[in-house]
Amino acid sequence: MKMAFHELALVTIAISICICSCQVINRPPSLHQTFEPSYYIQREHSTPITIHCKAQNGNITYQWRKDDVAVRNSRQVAVDSKLGTIVFTRIDMSDYGTYQCFASNQYGTALSPPIEVHEARLGSFPADPVSQECTKFQHCLIQCRNRPVCEPESQCRVEWKKGPGTDNNVRVSERVAVDGKGNLHILSVTDEDWDGQQYGCGLWNELTKTFTKGSMTSLSIKDSSQSRIEPLGVYSENTKAFLGQTAELQCIFSGSPIPTIQWKTPELEFIDISNTKKYELADFGRKLLVKNLTINDEGSYTCIANNKVQQQAFLNITSPPFINPLNKNPQMADTYISAGKNAVFYCDTVSVQGEKQPSPPIWKKNGKDIGANRVGVEYSVSADMRELTVLDTEKPSSSRAGSTGSYQCVSSNSEGMIFKDAFLAVLDPIKILIRPENSYLIDRESVISLAVDASTDPALSLQYRWRFRNSNNQTTVLTSNTNPRAWTLSDSNRNLTINAQGLNKDEFFQLIGRYFVEIYHQYDAEFVHIDVVTDIPANVTDPVPTVPQEPPAEANLWFLGIIFGVILLIIVIIFICCMLYRNACKSGTYPVDEKEVAAGHDPEKELADSGFHDLSRADEDGHKMDNISLSDDFGKQIESDEDSMGEYGGDLDISKFNEDGSFIGIYADKVTNNSKQSTV
Repeated sequence: MKMAFHELALVTIAISICICSCQVINRPPSLHQTFEPSYYIQREHSTPITIHCKAQNGNITYQWRKDDVAVRNSRQVAVDSKLGTIVFTRIDMSDYGTYQCFASNQYGTALSPPIEVHEARLGSFPADPVSQECTKFQHCLIQCRNRPVCEPESQCRVEWKKGPGTDNNVRVSERVAVDGKGNLHILSVTDEDWDGQQYGCGLWNELTKTFTKGSMTSLSIKDSSQSRIEPLGVYSENTKAFLGQTAELQCIFSGSPIPTIQWKTPELEFIDISNTKKYELADFGRKLLVKNLTINDEGSYTCIANNKVQQQAFLNITSPPFINPLNKNPQMADTYISAGKNAVFYCDTVSVQGEKQPSPPIWKKNGKDIGANRVGVEYSVSADMRELTVLDTEKPSSSRAGSTGSYQCVSSNSEGMIFKDAFLAVLDPIKILIRPENSYLIDRESVISLAVDASTDPALSLQYRWRFRNSNNQTTVLTSNTNPRAWTLSDSNRNLTINAQGLNKDEFFQLIGRYFVEIYHQYDAEFVHIDVVTDIPANVTDPVPTVPQEPPAEANLWFLGIIFGVILLIIVIIFICCMLYRNACKSGTYPVDEKEVAAGHDPEKELADSGFHDLSRADEDGHKMDNISLSDDFGKQIESDEDSMGEYGGDLDISKFNEDGSFIGIYADKVTNNSKQSTV
């Protein structure tokens, strides 16, 4: 059947989307299996014993090691490298020891805590029957003698038997108790007990489902006339328990009648079990259970019989090293980090109060110790060894292992050890490909677009988040609904458009401030900030006034200078015109006669004597010279048209000039000159 083109295209797109979505971060294995610190296996067991090791993240190969040597398949032990199981079908003494699971892929190796494999067993009592003398109404102690080894101890319990055989159990009652060492206490011997009665101590191993019984103890009863016996403390024992567990404190009192027991806390407060879930009474009040232990539960507890006789039992709270709860740093947490950055692992371990502090942590990568030669180059370790820094992280490549891998820290004290494992996955960093300018200057007609784009590890998707902080330091997360008139976000949030058009003054100034865009995925983030500013004064009223503004003082000076220059130019022009007009007036009438008369002379007479009387004066009407020509009738022809100062003789006397510069030669002393004499 032929597939249509559009159907083929849809399939191709679907496959592409699937391939993209199936990309995962390259990371080492992560163990999520819970392991017991110790496993007890019986040498002769009918059912195979299996320990599981399960990790996630990619194609994982498992390896089990015993005492740091790889375990090989044998008739006794089988290892599955794909499932991570180790199966003990039979076991020899050489198979007991310390085991550890290694889960590996191409990016690293995760480790389980060390696991101790011990033999589960129950020994035998020796045959040693004895006789025990007891007095009526008094306390009688029957010891559980020569107890054999029973492992694990937590799975072993003492069972007392009455008479021959193993079926007739001695029941704990108000009158009969068994202490923490397994001894039997008859708190007040009565007629229920008789001469020759036999009691036998036995052990039951819950793990191996086996029981063994010891030798019998025969009672020899003595009578007593005193039937009332005051309370007497016959047993108490200090107890050690781990944090978070339940501790069992025990006090045993004898007496006739059997006394009533009360308990007090280390703060000497009576314990009322009806008002608390912290405590519980058992074994007719002889046992106090303290649940969910904390360091505050440590101390001496007091047990009181009939409010007269008391004993004390000390509760010691202890523990292997544990993570310091006061340290807020994430302790041995799986870490994703962008290449080039430093990764820090914390392993701050402490012991309980009063205990010796744990050893400094030992750091490993993929199960191998981080050597001192690599510290300072690839790693940095704090002085107290509680912090490991992986420097300048690198992704793995064909030539280098890189920083990706599983990291472990190990610390121990007298009570045990702590083993923590965490992986480091190095990612491609966030790279900003497109970013806006650092600052934008806008006005009320501006529309600006702030575009951002980035890339990162192919297995991750980037997200973009915008925030705005105004001049009052108030921050707003920008969304598509924040202020659609002013801010518009693209569908992917990669682009923010700021539109100042059509906004009033207050709305416009609400756009001024710093814009932040956070580019992030679940493991890393980068930030870009952009300042949007304006040069428009904030105190300008709206609408913007159209009245001309008063120019600044510097502009006024220029304006006054121009006006002054124009006025000065006009004055100069008027002055020049006046001078031209005055000179024109002086050229029409020369005021020589007025000056001659003022000097005491008669210009007319002298003119007649000189022969120039026939010529018209310049100041008379008309010009009589118009019809006169120069000829010999003048008496003599002018020899030269050049004036000569010689006829006035002597040195030039400037007093013979008028004040306007004209020369009055007739008033100079004449020199007789016969060769030159003008006549008309």
